[in-house]
Amino acid sequence: MKYPCITLFILCCLPACKQFTPKPLSATASERAFAGRRLSDPGLKAFLAEHAATSGAWDVNKLALTAAYFHPDVALARKEADVAAAAIKTAKMRPNPVFSYLQQFIGNSSLSSIPYTPWFFGPNVTFPIETAGKRGKRTAQALAAAEAARWRVSARAWDARTRVRTAMLSLYAAHQNTTLLTKEAALHEDALNKLRAQVEEGEAAMFEITQAQLALNRAKLALHDAERQAATAREQLAGAVGVPISALNAASLDFSDFEKLPIMPATTARRKALTTRADLMALLSEYAASEAALRWELAKQYPDVGIRPGYDFNSGQERWQLGLTMEIPLNQNRGPIAQAEARRELAAATFEVRQAAVIAEVGSAHAAYQASLAKLSTASRLADESKHSSEIAQKMVEAGELIPLDLVRRRIEASASDLALQTARVEAQTAAGQLEAALQMPLRHVK
Repeated sequence: MKYPCITLFILCCLPACKQFTPKPLSATASERAFAGRRLSDPGLKAFLAEHAATSGAWDVNKLALTAAYFHPDVALARKEADVAAAAIKTAKMRPNPVFSYLQQFIGNSSLSSIPYTPWFFGPNVTFPIETAGKRGKRTAQALAAAEAARWRVSARAWDARTRVRTAMLSLYAAHQNTTLLTKEAALHEDALNKLRAQVEEGEAAMFEITQAQLALNRAKLALHDAERQAATAREQLAGAVGVPISALNAASLDFSDFEKLPIMPATTARRKALTTRADLMALLSEYAASEAALRWELAKQYPDVGIRPGYDFNSGQERWQLGLTMEIPLNQNRGPIAQAEARRELAAATFEVRQAAVIAEVGSAHAAYQASLAKLSTASRLADESKHSSEIAQKMVEAGELIPLDLVRRRIEASASDLALQTARVEAQTAAGQLEAALQMPLRHVK
């Protein structure tokens, strides 16, 4: 064999090589996998158990965790985090030794009176040695980048939770409006029938019939709108969770979260946002990565060293060698250092811009929440007054002091007040959701 050393080296390295495993991607298979998703999925159950969310009905928190498990936006962020984590392994690796082999043939060997072999053999290995702690600094950069990627997973999960809560609130509002509008339509129907009886007796004008019919028609159209909103919101909720609508239809939904509206001081909201928001934490980790990158570029001013032991055989002589290789740092890595410094300043400016935006977002969301709570309080008081007026009218009808039609009208007014109260309640819950999105924390957990 002409090159025994090279052949032996290759044969030794081949068994350690990782082999390629094909993993084809098919749109059809992906669609089939999505259609087969169920809330009874064993992997989802394990995920929910890991986050202590195994209780019965599907509330906002449980569906949000399901979205974190199924939704492709969050899955993409997890894959990006996996890539960043794999970079840590790359950063920790030491540089491989370099094997070189030189074989020469001396063509004028017949001119010499001294017998010797015409072949010259010179194998050697170079062992690179990184100086100035470059590997540790490179690893620190990869660790910070991986931490930033993990925070971005949390940020994507919060975006998914916001979408779930918004869709679920819309579904809750549609169900409540359907109930109230059904009741109101029945009251308008009753009022219309009583008016027709009065018209027949000559006690009311046809104009009142027309107005009552228009009110009934408006109530029926509003009822259809509420039913359409319910169907649309259910589809939106399934999309936000990342499951087909058939999987969601089999679930028992829990809307109890929308019955509570905690009070929160503005200072508490701002402090929580600035110390816990995932996107801010990700930017801080990216800044740490930029600082580690600068340290790495500064360390690269100092050249690495290569130890090169070798051996050659020539003219019957065996010679052992020990060499040294080193890059001559004429430019002192000035260009990459300047770039790393600029990237660190950019990372700091990016964080400050985002922090200012978060402060404004939290302030605006908190102000809207406080205003919606005040409106809800007023709507609640007006609804109580309308209910009380309806109760008084009932007693007056029983005492013969008021005709039944007037009682129905009072009840229609009370129903309208209940609808206004429900609208104010949904507005307050919408504002609460916007505040939660700004804080990236459920309001019930803020202390």
